Amino acid sequence: MGGVSSIAITGTDTGVGKTRVGRALLRAALRRGVSVAPLKLVETGCIHKAGELVPEDGVALARAANVELSRVAPLRFELPASPAEAARAVGRTLSFTELALHVEAARALCPSLLLEGAGGALVPFGADGTFADLVARLGLPALIVARDALGTVNHTLLTVEALERRGVAVQGIVLQPVAAEPPGLDHRRQLGELLRAPVFGPLAFRPDADDDALADEIVAAGLDPKELFGA
Repeated sequence: MGGVSSIAITGTDTGVGKTRVGRALLRAALRRGVSVAPLKLVETGCIHKAGELVPEDGVALARAANVELSRVAPLRFELPASPAEAARAVGRTLSFTELALHVEAARALCPSLLLEGAGGALVPFGADGTFADLVARLGLPALIVARDALGTVNHTLLTVEALERRGVAVQGIVLQPVAAEPPGLDHRRQLGELLRAPVFGPLAFRPDADDDALADEIVAAGLDPKELFGA
């Protein structure tokens, strides 16, 4: 797995642990002296607080990377839905041209980005298509976070196929448990036999782990930020 400077994180579904993996990579990079900026380009389901919409994932990513939140979450919506639908609910239409401008602005401050999507790879991101379409337009490779549970082989293969059909290189798959009880299935072996991309994990089920603990675990699983981001 060669270094790629910037990478997009997507998932096989919503709630699979994309932000946890992002936090782990960002804190691991920070501790290794690798400059990587998080970008939660569009966050939906934000909560009103003190007169503004607070992006929970954006806050977590900013903390892990030790950067200002204003750099991380430029587009925020209240409706917990796809970016396209959440924007439509307030009379807006997201275009890939607008989204690309936010990416360019972030790269001007830090060339290496960790771009986190919303939900799965085929979530509608605007009038121009899905998150996978946006990643293809930006020319970024992808890291897939997969739920380590029954059905994950099917969901992961579908996600890989959707990305590769658009010309998006898959840098790896990270297996993330969503329950304390292991599924009793060796998804790492199964996916490793079916895919060219490396498979990492499964990580531990630690919903309350802090950024440093997550960083330790992701590095132990074989994801070195220096290698991943080409530092």
